[in-house]
Amino acid sequence: MGVKVVVKKRLKVGLALGGGGARGLAHIGVLKVLESENIPIDLITGTSMGAIIGAVYALKKDISAIEKITEKYSKISEFNIDFSFSDKEKRNKSLFLKKMSDFLKRGYILNLELRRKYINDGEGIKKIIKDLVGDKSFEDTKIPFAAVAADLVKGEKAIIREGKLFDALLASASIPGMFPPVILEKKILVDGGIVDVVPIETAKSLGANFVIGVNVSQSIKKRVEFDNAVEIFFRSDSITSSELRKLQLSFADVLITPKVGRFHWSDFTKPEQCVREGEIAAQNSIIELKKKLKKVKPKWWKRLFY
Repeated sequence: MGVKVVVKKRLKVGLALGGGGARGLAHIGVLKVLESENIPIDLITGTSMGAIIGAVYALKKDISAIEKITEKYSKISEFNIDFSFSDKEKRNKSLFLKKMSDFLKRGYILNLELRRKYINDGEGIKKIIKDLVGDKSFEDTKIPFAAVAADLVKGEKAIIREGKLFDALLASASIPGMFPPVILEKKILVDGGIVDVVPIETAKSLGANFVIGVNVSQSIKKRVEFDNAVEIFFRSDSITSSELRKLQLSFADVLITPKVGRFHWSDFTKPEQCVREGEIAAQNSIIELKKKLKKVKPKWWKRLFY
């Protein structure tokens, strides 16, 4: 009788944080719970807001550091996004968001595109990212980290793993048409959410064999009436994105979905509520997560007799 020794790979847990603007603040609540429950995180991937929060946590591995992000984004008015609305309308948040949505749906943005490549110069988001990560590089992170952006030229996902964190985060969060594209290593990059809203597959490609995904995107809602061709166009595009997102999310070993759909992506006035929803969702998933981790946790070796 011989002895065969089979060496198995070490468990490597990846955390994939999705994009979603203000809704992404829920990632802070998720991280608070994962840390308090001693869930190991061996690498982090992030898209857009998920990249920003993921990078700060990977850099400092400190919950208090990422909690400061809510303070930074509570000053979202610094972005000064101008849709030619009056100051009174801008001060009325709910009215402003409704009018902004109507503005886009009526197609006026298409005329604007003939003259400009972006609506906002992005100085507000640049300041926030700079305050959060300074001149730190990927090599400075305590947890391996990667940001996801979209390459406009090649029409594919761009995984950024080296260089300055500031450049990578700005590219990952540059909403197409809203902020200027970022030129990085001869690539024209924009928000990674258009190719990989929750970078689960990216985490796997970087070596994770167990991935926790956090999805903060809005689910598509039932609708029975459409007033014009533009509304039908936007609806069709939303359906396509929703189906692609479902496929991408299916690759997560555990998926955490905070209930933040009621918050608009640009509404940063309720950060505590978003963080709390992240905590609740993570707590609701913690039993499943620990059970699956215990089940898949490989031993360093296993003896098989034959």
